Amino acid sequence: MNLEEVLQSLPADASEAIVEHNFSQPFLKALGFDFQEIVPQFPVSRRAVDHAARKNTDEDAFLTSHKNPFLYMEVKGRTENLSDKNHPDYRRAVLQLKHYLMSPESKTVRWGILTNSHHVQLFRKHGKVVHPVTPCMALSGDCRRLIKDIKRRIEEPNRALIIAVYNNKGGVGKTTTTLNVAATLAMLKKRVLIIDFDPNQSDLGDALNLKPLQGKILDVLKSKDPSIRDVIKPYKFEHPRLKEPLSFDIVLADEDLVSELDETRLKQQVKFHALRRSLEAVQADYDYILIDSPPNWRIFAQKALYAADVVLVPARHDNLHSLQNAGTAITQFIPEAQAKRQEAGEAGPIALPIFMNNAFRETGPQIQLMHQAITRIIKEARRNANGFDLTPYFYPKSRKGHENRKMIAIPYMAYISRADFMHVPAAFAFKPAREQYLNLVKEYFV
Repeated sequence: MNLEEVLQSLPADASEAIVEHNFSQPFLKALGFDFQEIVPQFPVSRRAVDHAARKNTDEDAFLTSHKNPFLYMEVKGRTENLSDKNHPDYRRAVLQLKHYLMSPESKTVRWGILTNSHHVQLFRKHGKVVHPVTPCMALSGDCRRLIKDIKRRIEEPNRALIIAVYNNKGGVGKTTTTLNVAATLAMLKKRVLIIDFDPNQSDLGDALNLKPLQGKILDVLKSKDPSIRDVIKPYKFEHPRLKEPLSFDIVLADEDLVSELDETRLKQQVKFHALRRSLEAVQADYDYILIDSPPNWRIFAQKALYAADVVLVPARHDNLHSLQNAGTAITQFIPEAQAKRQEAGEAGPIALPIFMNNAFRETGPQIQLMHQAITRIIKEARRNANGFDLTPYFYPKSRKGHENRKMIAIPYMAYISRADFMHVPAAFAFKPAREQYLNLVKEYFV
């Protein structure tokens, strides 16, 4: 039977075992894998993912060798709710799939599929980041177009992970974070592009002593076929101990966007997806693209988050509003960007755990006040945001029944502010700063 016939033959309440037995291999075959390229019940971390797949080579048949899996598929019964991302069934299933994808045995795996044969969702693994590529899509009627789209995404992946650095509170170090994360990734031999998308301040270019552009970004965003390639500039840093300079690329802010800041007119001239579309032409050239976003929820921040795969949210442990606004970004603004992206058949950005920027090594009352404030923010989100649980975003090490208040942080360092005066990234100039940002990059990305 072909896939459509299989779907029609499955009972509405088919169990996981029935779906796995009848549906899984026809589905993977429709994606281009044959019998010799699919391994059921593939062992991962003393458990087993339902199916693993990889194209065979002349020297290696995956069904025989079980080496270097490329894709995992986790299957659920038809009665499990995967269509509602807030439903416990969906949350459990996503966590299970992410556990498999992030296991040490899964270094070669790049894709994850979650399905109950009613719905299917594609996930991508980029380093340490697992993010959805598509929304959870209905498998009904003639599903050939859906299968073709999933197959295309797997066979023609976008190389770069696009990261928006965002908090709708100023003064939390978004520009410093963008600059030093980029510098650290560059030191790890990654190809990196950073984008100053805050035309009011232009801090990213100023931090490198580079002048903003005039009109060029506006022209790109207004174009019917936008490409940002022509406005990319290289930045190089000559390190005294290295033979080759350290480098990344940058798109500077556009002064003309400030003069065009009438939101109504800009919305008419610049489509919501303009920034994301302009990046599509260069995604294959980079491993990471970072967008420095403005501290508000207006047109430029909205376009930055719409363009992103993930959102990195810095906050300050000693600033209540930065903590509150970090929560608001995750419970309200990022879901808005997701909803817009779903209109285009894409999943939209997910939030990474919040990290405390420029954190003092304080103990006692100050830290206690912060934790009390975070507890209130978490409770308010559960009450006012449809039960949204912010706990894993503030306390990523916590597990159900095992509270762990350890947070991700960059400590206060005089080196970081000194580097601003030198117009170089602190991670390039000072070893202590480099070590801290390397820890941050390893925590999130590599």
